[in-house]
Amino acid sequence: MVNAMAQTELRRQIGLFSAVMLIAGDMIGTGIFISTGAIAETLPTPGGILLVWIFGGLLALAGALTFAELSASMPYAGGDYIYIREAYGKLMGFLSGWSSFLVTFSGAIAFLAVILNGFVSFFIPVLGSQDVILSIPLPRIPINVNVGMLFSMTVVLLLSGLHCLGVRQGTLMQNILTTLKIGALLGIIVFGLVFGNGNTSHFEPLFDWQKIGNFSLFGAAFIPVIFAYSGWNAVTYIAGEVKDPERNLPRALIFGVLIVTALYLAVNAVYIYAVPVTEMKGALRMSEVATTALFGYKTSAWITGIITISILGALNVVTMIGPRIYYAMAKDGVFFKRLTYVHPNFGTPTNAIMLQALWSCLLILTNTWGTLFTYVSVAITLFSALTVGSVIVLRYKKPELKRPYRLWGYPFVPVLFVLVNLWIVWGSVTEKPKESLIGLFIVCLGIPVYWIWKNRPAKV
Repeated sequence: MVNAMAQTELRRQIGLFSAVMLIAGDMIGTGIFISTGAIAETLPTPGGILLVWIFGGLLALAGALTFAELSASMPYAGGDYIYIREAYGKLMGFLSGWSSFLVTFSGAIAFLAVILNGFVSFFIPVLGSQDVILSIPLPRIPINVNVGMLFSMTVVLLLSGLHCLGVRQGTLMQNILTTLKIGALLGIIVFGLVFGNGNTSHFEPLFDWQKIGNFSLFGAAFIPVIFAYSGWNAVTYIAGEVKDPERNLPRALIFGVLIVTALYLAVNAVYIYAVPVTEMKGALRMSEVATTALFGYKTSAWITGIITISILGALNVVTMIGPRIYYAMAKDGVFFKRLTYVHPNFGTPTNAIMLQALWSCLLILTNTWGTLFTYVSVAITLFSALTVGSVIVLRYKKPELKRPYRLWGYPFVPVLFVLVNLWIVWGSVTEKPKESLIGLFIVCLGIPVYWIWKNRPAKV
C-alpha cells in the first residue's frame, strides 16, 4: 500500500490555474521557436509538418491521461519516482530518482541557464564574452570561468532562493512568465493572420503522401516534436502541494496539454502561411524567419525577447519541481536524511532545493551537463516508458488502490505511449550504441549507492 503519511509536512497551496501554468510553462520552451525548420528539412510538406505536431500532441496527451490516473491515486511529491517505486520496487524507483538528480533535472537546469545566458547576451553583449576570468587546471576537467558562466550560476542560485521562500512566490512568478509567453504566441498567431503578409498558397499541395508514408522519414521528423512537447508531467512532481489533488491534477494535466497543443498547431499554421516549406528547411530560428516575412522587417529583438521569457519560465519550473523528488527519496530513507527538512515558515524543502542548485552550478562550472545529457538520454526515455507502463502494472498489482480518475482508453493509451518511447530507445541505441551503454552504466552506478543507503546505520 502507498505510504499515506508521505509528504504531510508540505502544504497544499497550488490551485488549478497555477497547476496548468506550471505545465504550460514547462512545455513552452525553445522547441516551438526552433523545431519546425528541422522538421521541414526531413519532411518538406505542409500537411506532414502539421501531422507531426498533431501526433506529438496526441502522444503528450496519452502520457498526460495516464499520469492523471497515477497522480490522482498517489497525490504525493515525487512524480515518476513514486509511480516507478510502487510498480517495480524501491530499487527501480531509486534509479529513476538517482538519474533525476544526477542529470535529468540538474542537467536541465544547467542547460537552460546556459541557453538563457546566450539569449540575454543579445541584449547585454558582455555576457557573451568568452574571455576567461578564472582558470582551474584540473587534470581531466579543466575549469575555465567566464562572465557567462557566472551569470548562469547566479540565475540558478537566485531562482533557487526564490523557491526556498515559498511555493506562492514561485507559482506567482510562473503564472506571470507563462501568461507572457502564451500572450506572445497568441500575438504571433493573431497579428500574423490579420496583419501579416502571408499567402495561403503555401499550404498547396497540403500532403505529399510519398514522404508522409515513409516511416523512417516521419519518425525522424517526430523526434524534435517530442522534445518540444516535453514537460507535460511537470505538476505531478509537486502533487503533494496541489489543492484538491484528486480533481485538480487530472484537470491540470489534460488542460495543460490541450492548450499547448492548440497553440503549437496554430503557430505552425502561421509559419506555413508566412513562408513556403521549401524556405523553412534547416531554419534554426523559424519564428524569426516567419515573423520577418510576415511583417517585412527584422524581428530579431522581439523574438529573442519572447524566447528569453520562455526559457526563464521553463527554468523556473524545473528549479521548483526537481527537489520534490529528492525530498520523497529522503522520506523513504534512500537519500540524505536532511533533505526531508521543510522550512517551518516557508513550507518548502529548502535543503533539497539548495543541493540541486549547487549540483547544477557544478555542472555549469565543469561544462559537463551536455555530455551527461547525451549519455543518459536513452535512460531518461526508458524511465518515461516505465512510468507510463506502471499504470498497467498497478492495475494488477494494487487493484484496491483508490482511483478517483480512471484512464480513458485503457490499456491502448499507455501501450501506445510505451511502444513509441521504446521505438525511440531502440533507434538511439542503434544509432549511438557507445553513448547509450555509457548512459546505462551511469544509471546502474546507482545500484551500489542504493544498497549503501539501505544498509547504512540508522543514525547517519
